[in-house]
Amino acid sequence: MKQSESVNNSMPKKERKLFRSKKIASIPLIAVMAFLTLFTVGFAGFSVFRNIDDTSYPFVNDSRVIGKWQSVDFVANIEDFNPEQKSWKSDLFLTSLVFIKEGQMLSSTVNGNLAYTNTTWTKNMVLNEYEKTASKYLIKDMNGTAYMFLEWKSGDYTYRNQTPKFYVLKKTDSEDYSNYQVKPTREDTVDYPFVDDAKMKGKWESVDFVSKIDNFKPGQQRWLGDLFLKGLDFEEDGKLTFRVEAKTVSMPSITWTKGLVLNTVDKTASKCEIKDINGATYMFYEWKSGDYVYRGMTPSYYVLKKVE
Repeated sequence: MKQSESVNNSMPKKERKLFRSKKIASIPLIAVMAFLTLFTVGFAGFSVFRNIDDTSYPFVNDSRVIGKWQSVDFVANIEDFNPEQKSWKSDLFLTSLVFIKEGQMLSSTVNGNLAYTNTTWTKNMVLNEYEKTASKYLIKDMNGTAYMFLEWKSGDYTYRNQTPKFYVLKKTDSEDYSNYQVKPTREDTVDYPFVDDAKMKGKWESVDFVSKIDNFKPGQQRWLGDLFLKGLDFEEDGKLTFRVEAKTVSMPSITWTKGLVLNTVDKTASKCEIKDINGATYMFYEWKSGDYVYRGMTPSYYVLKKVE
């Protein structure tokens, strides 16, 4: 399971789901696999290594999970957990989960606030439709306290075929968070005037997603999953259209000016750096998703190639 949050919490719920962040997992082993695979099946062949769960489960209520759960440990096996002695010695990346009625969820990570995620829940499972993971949870009462053991299906599971470990979470309340107001940890200056830029205008198609600009190599897609953002259309007078999956989305709150994409609702100013590489023109677009806005994390980059 990966953390993913809405970029624009003011938009309708159906459209919110279009703007979810994607984090890059560390990939040393995958890099080796990629090198070997190139000679036989090419980059499209990476899907053969990926675990894909069935996520088409209907919502079934479970009143036991409603409320907030605080992470207390991370263990390889459920039997390894001891309430009196923490097994995981480092900081826990996932710090809390909130289960809301009808399957909605909030989460927080180290140094971040609670934020909406692209995961949903049904009885006994947490589902991530985009990442195609179905993570089982088990609730156990121990010494009068409710603990949840949640499978952590990260890149180690999806791409390395490793058995998932477990986050252990302790229930801290049973409140209804349906109307919870998400609080940002970062806000950019967004009141820039429109400055035209012929280099930015036009149609761009996504070709990769990287943590650093220097990581991009033309023809060698580093991101092994599907690219959520399919493309961007920079139009006249600052109008911007996102192409995500099979849909196109544009709204007055998200515009562009020279070198920047501006979101006046989420208060983000995302840099757009254009480079000519091997005769093609590429844009490196900062993806300031919920990980940046609500968790204070450094943004990664969508790499887009100009096609028109």
